[in-house]
Order: sequence, then structure tokens, then C-alpha cells
Amino acid sequence: LHPKKEWMCGVLFVSSDGEEKLGTILQCNEQPVGNTGSNISEISGLACTGDALVATIAGKLASWAASMRGVTGPFDLSVVFLAAGAVVSGLFWKENKAVAAAASSGNDAKGAAKKGSIKEAFDIVRGDQKLMLVGAVQSLFEAAMYVFILQWPNAVAGAVSAYFGEGAMTPFGTIFSCFMTCSLFGSLTFGKLLKRKNSMTESTATGMLAAAAVSMGAGAYLTAGATTSLAGIMGALCLYEACVGIYFPAIGTLRSKYVPDDNKSVILSLFGIPLNTLVVLAYLFVKQLGMSGALGVSSAALAIATGCMAKLRSIARKEAGEA
Repeated sequence: LHPKKEWMCGVLFVSSDGEEKLGTILQCNEQPVGNTGSNISEISGLACTGDALVATIAGKLASWAASMRGVTGPFDLSVVFLAAGAVVSGLFWKENKAVAAAASSGNDAKGAAKKGSIKEAFDIVRGDQKLMLVGAVQSLFEAAMYVFILQWPNAVAGAVSAYFGEGAMTPFGTIFSCFMTCSLFGSLTFGKLLKRKNSMTESTATGMLAAAAVSMGAGAYLTAGATTSLAGIMGALCLYEACVGIYFPAIGTLRSKYVPDDNKSVILSLFGIPLNTLVVLAYLFVKQLGMSGALGVSSAALAIATGCMAKLRSIARKEAGEA
């Protein structure tokens, strides 16, 4: 690939929005199919594993499509998969309907409507410290993730040029596949950690966030120099992607544990407000911050998220001890 066409590989990633919807679907079906909290954690981990496998293959396919049809090749290829997904969902996806809606009285319906209001959801979040901590972790981590998505191609391309010389080809598709393999490793690790005796998702998430902050900080340090170490930057970014693989099933488990079902969709929408605000601010000031500065801000956000999760872990342990 030509170095100036660094987006040619079609950088693909699994959106957190899809993970939120998976958790909502599982939570809505909890009573009919018997999805307990542990089942939701296990299913979320398996779903993230499948996502990482598909994304790993997608990276290689994107590189092949770019070599065949140029910059638009990956986008052309994505149309085929989107059409296939539409056919599969149309044929096999069952509508998620409320089970007890017919038995509800008029007053119950009015009460449900009130429960779903934005003001009601805001009051619930404001009055629940655990919910505020979960929302803070989600906003901070995912804001850092989107900054990472913006910066990693330039960081890797600079390291490749420094190592192999100017004009060297940067295999973005292959690198993306490596990242997704690390994410796969992270999701598998979450499944293993979940099976430990007396394991707590809050503890696992705290360690993951700390590792993510360190890896992003290492990326910021390595890109601050005149030349970037290829091995160093790839090691730091791969470690961060492994943390991403742990994050999605972990945050899905925590949302199913702490976010009330009646207000889930509205509360998750509220969590998106600070997330989008942070992302927009980071993008507005990315030129002033530079690559190293942007990664440094992301590392600071992850460090704050680590503190929030440590606080949540402390509360969960205290409640478990009282029980």
C-alpha cells in the first residue's frame, strides 16, 4: 500500500453500541430463557470473542480488497456483508416483545412511561453512586478508545518509516488483524478470570483499566521522541487492544448488574452524553495536542477510570461482606 493511502485498508472496529444492544437484548430476555447474571457475563465474553475473530479476518480481507480496487475496495466489500447481515436478521431474528404488557393496567402503563423519562433516569443516576461510577468508567474508557482509533495509524506509520526508511509500506490490514487477535486474547482471558473462585468483575476491570492506562501512557511516551520504536509502539498498542477485549464483556456485566431494567435504554443514552462530549473536545484540539499529547490525555482519562472502578470495587466488596 502507498504510505499516503493509510486509510485504504478500511480500518474497521466493533462499536460499543453493539455491545450495549447485546446486553439490553440479553437482559430483556432474562426471564424467558433464564439468563442469569453469570450467563450474561459468559455470553458477553463469547460474543466479544466472536467479534474479534471476525474483525481479524476483516482486516485481511480489507487489505486484499484495497489491493484489488484501491481506496474504495474495503467499502465495496462491506456492502456484501451488510446485505448478508440484513438477510440473516430478517429471516432469523425474532422480535423482542414484552411478556407481561397485556396484563398491565392503565395505571401500570402510565407508571412505566414515567419510569422511562429522561428526568426519571437522571434522578436515578444522580442518586446512585455505583451508577455514576459505571457511567464515568464507560465514558472515559470509550473516549480514550476513539482517540486511539484516530491516532494509531499515524503512530504505526511513523514507526515503520523510522525503522524501514521513508516510503516503506505500512501493512495496515495486517496490523489491524494483529490488534484484533490481541482483543480476542483479552476476551478469552476475561472468560478464564470469570471462572475463578470468588472472582469479581469489578476487580478484573480495575486491573484491566490500570494496564490500559499504562499502555496508553507508554504509547504517548514513545511517540514523543524524534523517532518511534516500532517494537515499543506495537507492544504498547497490542497491550491496549487486549484490554479492550476484556473491557467490553466486563462493562456489559457491570451494566447488567447496576443499571435498572426499567430505565436501561435512557440511562445508557445519558452515559453517551459525556462520552460524546469528551470525544468531540479531543478531536477539536487534536492538532494542538499532537499525537503524543492526545495519547497522553487518553492515558490520563484511563487513570481516572481506574480510580472510579477501584471505588466501585470497594463498594461492591463492602456490600458483599455485609451480605
